[in-house]
Amino acid sequence: MRTETFSEAQAGYAVARKPTIWEVLTSEKYFKWTLLIPLLVVLAIFMLYPLLYCAYYSFHQWGMRGEAIYVGAQNYRQLLNDKAFLEALYRTLKVLVICVSCELLIGLGLALLWSREFPGENIVRGLALLPLLVAPLILSLLWNFMFEYDFGAVNLILQALGLSKVYWWSPQRALYTICFITIWQWFPFSTFVLVAGLRSLPKDVFEAAKVDGASPWYTFRRLTLPMLSPLIMIIVVLRTMWLIRLFDPLYGTTRGGVQTELLDWIVYRTAFVYFDIGYGSTMAIFSLVLTIAVCAIMFKMLMKALGGTR
Repeated sequence: MRTETFSEAQAGYAVARKPTIWEVLTSEKYFKWTLLIPLLVVLAIFMLYPLLYCAYYSFHQWGMRGEAIYVGAQNYRQLLNDKAFLEALYRTLKVLVICVSCELLIGLGLALLWSREFPGENIVRGLALLPLLVAPLILSLLWNFMFEYDFGAVNLILQALGLSKVYWWSPQRALYTICFITIWQWFPFSTFVLVAGLRSLPKDVFEAAKVDGASPWYTFRRLTLPMLSPLIMIIVVLRTMWLIRLFDPLYGTTRGGVQTELLDWIVYRTAFVYFDIGYGSTMAIFSLVLTIAVCAIMFKMLMKALGGTR
């Protein structure tokens, strides 16, 4: 019978030994997932925990003093009958439709002009990019000053043209003024995305359509728009997520007054002005669910548009 040598016994031990956690994480099979661990930790601390915290207090009544009182679904039932909240939701959807539509129309129109080379194009595009480089709160404060009734630059220009001054922050105009400020800041985003899309379209398709005698309008409707539809849906999805949480223009102008209170502002006012954390958390959860639902529908439309362009 052969006696097992020391080297053979050592090799057998190496085979039988279980790998350590570090060896498993750094192995070729799992290393790509190991790289995600820091990101997952950050998401858990700054996103998952606050979300669970908010969801917990949405079923409680708590004013930041004493112990939270469990009330079940009472906050959600109250939410569905809250006239102020429903009006804020309606205004938010109204702002969403106005801003997204105008930004897409302006962005598409400018993209069609800027997709071609012209003298000074870099200067023009650089100037158009400036609104995106300014913080939204600072921008809203500047526009608030410019729209001031007596000394604002806008009314002074109107008077110089022989027109009467306009009270831009009246209850009838304030919401549309906020829409204008938002559109003015964000239309360059749509423009530059669509310019990149137009420049990436295959030229041979348009040359073939021109040879076949297709009119510019027919080419735009049948070729350009369908090819740009994925980018348009991406713009709509991103802007929808951002507009549902519109806050800075309100803080720098009306502070939610003159019938301009939007969804994010009423959540802020309920939770951090009236200190009703429970009810404010309920509003925040509803806002999150609404955002996810709307964006999920738009994401399906985006996938459909992507499938149609392949």
